[in-house]
Amino acid sequence: MIGSDDIIYKKRFVWACSKNELNKKKHEISFETASLAFDDPFLVEEYDHENSITEERFNVTGSVTGLVNNALVTVSVVYRGDLIRIFSAREADFMEVRDYYEQFQQYFEK
Repeated sequence: MIGSDDIIYKKRFVWACSKNELNKKKHEISFETASLAFDDPFLVEEYDHENSITEERFNVTGSVTGLVNNALVTVSVVYRGDLIRIFSAREADFMEVRDYYEQFQQYFEK
């Protein structure tokens, strides 16, 4: 469902413009930048048990070019048909970074 405050970005992502502005202030990451994590072939997607109350939510961790020290970003999303709704984006925490690099390493050990 698309609301009056929503924007569709690159025909793939959707988010509330007001939520994007709040996220930029709180985490210094725009949803436009966060959407680049989905281009990372090594992204890690985990089911978000805690926030999957009315719909299935996921946390996606991936590399985003252009951030300081190539920091990993974790993006909270829900998949709705062909669109990915972004709810929040922040720098990945320690556990998310560890999980990302572990799966990255496993890929190259094959």
